[in-house]
Amino acid sequence: MDDTRTQHRRKAAPRPNAVLAALLAAVGCFSLMQTLVIPAMSVLARQLHTDTATAGWLITAFLLGGAVLTPVLSLLGDKYGHRRLLVVVLLVFLAGTLGAAATSDIGVLIAMRAVQGASMASLPLALALVREAMPRERIASSLGTTAAMLGAGAGVGLLLGAVIIQHTSWRWMFGVEAVFIALAILMVLAWVPESPERHRKRLDVPGAVLLAGGLVALLLAITEGTKWGWLSAGVLSLFAAAAVLFAVLGAVSARRSDPILDLRHITHPPMLVTNLAALLIGIVPFFFYILVPQLLQLPTGLPPALRPAASYGAGLSIVQAALLMLPNALCIVLAGRSAHWLRDRLGTRAPLAACMALMTAGAVLTALFHGSAVLVALWFCLVGLGAGFGYAALADLVAALVPRREIASGNGLNTVVRNVGGAVGGQLAVGFLQTFTVRGTHVPAEKAFTVGFWVAAALGAVGILLVGALRIRPHHEDPAPGSAVAAPVPVPDNQH
Repeated sequence: MDDTRTQHRRKAAPRPNAVLAALLAAVGCFSLMQTLVIPAMSVLARQLHTDTATAGWLITAFLLGGAVLTPVLSLLGDKYGHRRLLVVVLLVFLAGTLGAAATSDIGVLIAMRAVQGASMASLPLALALVREAMPRERIASSLGTTAAMLGAGAGVGLLLGAVIIQHTSWRWMFGVEAVFIALAILMVLAWVPESPERHRKRLDVPGAVLLAGGLVALLLAITEGTKWGWLSAGVLSLFAAAAVLFAVLGAVSARRSDPILDLRHITHPPMLVTNLAALLIGIVPFFFYILVPQLLQLPTGLPPALRPAASYGAGLSIVQAALLMLPNALCIVLAGRSAHWLRDRLGTRAPLAACMALMTAGAVLTALFHGSAVLVALWFCLVGLGAGFGYAALADLVAALVPRREIASGNGLNTVVRNVGGAVGGQLAVGFLQTFTVRGTHVPAEKAFTVGFWVAAALGAVGILLVGALRIRPHHEDPAPGSAVAAPVPVPDNQH
């Protein structure tokens, strides 16, 4: 059986390096766009004649668009072909990016950012294509490298966004991105073979609507909690609406043979632990993406009388801070590429354990020793190594736990959970910056950073305990009707 699949992969992908390069380009475009606009938020607010809160929707809209569209696009990839849907996703991404570059209206720009959110589906689709198109001996390392592009692109995005906004118009952020997306489309069309398998199930429209509604309510509550107040009627109502919609979704999914949200992907204990780990791997690095640039650029915002006494901050420019954060991206790629080596020698749980331990250590050290820019960058590299191991571990675990014919939708759910974690981490970090300030100013006090990093460390420690609860069961899948590749003999559902 494995020989047949391996031969099919080699026949479908005679140039595995080219296939991997195309998939990395597609995922890289998405990860770049996650952070590209972050350095430009204040400039965008000023030049588009709006306030900072409205400009913040440029981040929120991207997350909302991705969270709503990714599960549906991933499922369509399983149904109609992962390469075909990856091209569709990139075309939608390109249209949204060109629209963002052309507009001068903040409302239209926010709408275009929501359209760009479709690019989030590029990750689960690319991971599915790795499983199908790469030679068997290269699948593990390719999964790790593809997943690690999330962090690498995010690091490059911070630097590229800072350079562009400092030296030219903000429109060039989207113009440069559009060129990258166009190149990625050409690479995928030229080098990536189509999926050999199909999952013939109908699109669960009621489930898709309920899932979208629940995610929108949840992310709105998270992103607006700091501004509205976490105990305000609006935020509590959104959380309640999300809970109700998810409960109804669970009831609807349990009665369908082809739900958009397979409850086994949630209730199966190993998959539940994997998704909880994804939530933490989303939260912890985003503490650093928000807090570290602020820390490195202080104490330039402090009143002159307080600057000599400040024991925190490095006084760097936005570009200098981004440059100092760039090694983190390289560490993510290094760890992602070597995660399979760690797994083969120390066991399946080893990369995830290394992820949580390194992120915890990086957070503790940053909380204790953040007076030097070099030390902050070094501790941030530890977090990067942990994130790289974590991204690779998630891809590997989902591949082991989800049926092959549902690999994109399984990764899609995991991607959405991780991005919800990113929204939580980002909003918590912003909340600390706004809560702990220098008296009489809006400048973050040192306590904002120490509290934030200690919370990140505590969450990393929870992740270590979570890894201890993870038990990997070999997954057996039911044969897909009409599948191009035969499946192993099925086992009872209670084995999933």
